[in-house]
Amino acid sequence: SDVEEKMMNLLIRFGPLAVIVDALSWQDYLGGIIQHHCSSGHSNHAVLVVGFDRTGNTPYWIVKNSWGTSWGIDGYVHVKMGKNICGIADFVTFPLM
Repeated sequence: SDVEEKMMNLLIRFGPLAVIVDALSWQDYLGGIIQHHCSSGHSNHAVLVVGFDRTGNTPYWIVKNSWGTSWGIDGYVHVKMGKNICGIADFVTFPLM
């Protein structure tokens, strides 16, 4: 999406982006790329987008969660880029100093 393209540019220019997502389905996340099973209309959890990977078949955001390193991939989750999965592009902020 255009918004996610802007997010990518902001991330490169300014660093991590704070976003609010629908994370209800993230409780059982063990790895892989989240591609569905969440809504863009039910934002309930703040996380940090810290990077992205577009080298494979499914480009994804690298997202740091606050649930500790025993959750997900050492505390991180991968969310598919381009489709506003979990509302990742709905509420985006970044620090400007």
